[in-house]
Amino acid sequence: MTSVSSDTVLEVEHLSVSFPTSRGTSTVVDDSSFTVEAGRTVGIVGESGSGKSMTSLAIMGLLPGGGRAVGSAKLKGKELLGLSDRAMRPIRGDRMAMVFQDPLSSLNPFYTVGLQIAEAYRSHRKVSKQAAKKIVIAALDRVGIPDPERRYNHYPDQFSGGMRQRIMIAMAICLEPELLICDEPTTALDVTVQAQILGLLSGLQKENGMGMVFITHDLAVVSEVADEVLVMRHGVTRERGTTEEIFTQPKDSYTRALLDALPRITDDPDAVMKETGEEHRS
Repeated sequence: MTSVSSDTVLEVEHLSVSFPTSRGTSTVVDDSSFTVEAGRTVGIVGESGSGKSMTSLAIMGLLPGGGRAVGSAKLKGKELLGLSDRAMRPIRGDRMAMVFQDPLSSLNPFYTVGLQIAEAYRSHRKVSKQAAKKIVIAALDRVGIPDPERRYNHYPDQFSGGMRQRIMIAMAICLEPELLICDEPTTALDVTVQAQILGLLSGLQKENGMGMVFITHDLAVVSEVADEVLVMRHGVTRERGTTEEIFTQPKDSYTRALLDALPRITDDPDAVMKETGEEHRS
């Protein structure tokens, strides 16, 4: 068993996730283990179907129907696996929160964004509607929504993709969770907005000291945000180490293949042509 410090927010040990199929049981996460410390970020990287999102859904107690998680996932020492949905409700959204890839599908188009965040807040805190509104406006301001008092009354389709993602982050951090799980939160955004969102998350983490799990298929992104990296493929953790170790001394062949696929910048156009098998024409 791993030694756990007082700063450990999340401890995952031998986590496996499986689903029943017509051909038997399909294991989508196989024996995954990692810890997340306060104020630090674990990046989980891998291609589609690698099991990285299922890992996060198992921790949050949000596996699709039929999914079964075994092993252990402890939030500040409290076992999460096996808890009923009723037992998870006071924990999910309060002590731990999640930001999903597509904010539009996570927001109700028929309610203003302010009301949605306020209702989520009041489901965990016994405060008046007016008090909740003030807290939500402050959260919207904190994540960089311009004119938050006016925008509180706007609907999701009145915001850009980047602004909707900021709204989801505001909802997630409103209750100041100990753990924030981000599942591909920048995938659909252009590089400029992506950089803004990553900077925002980093700043909020420094303010709150929360632990973070950042899930992505993009190695360039994980190199910016993570202190430790898990590389997953077909449900198996192929490699785990500090970000520096993974990017400078990768041990696994799959990790090396992912790193080799990263685009490289060079000042020598002839070198680029040689790599692509073409000759340089001036």
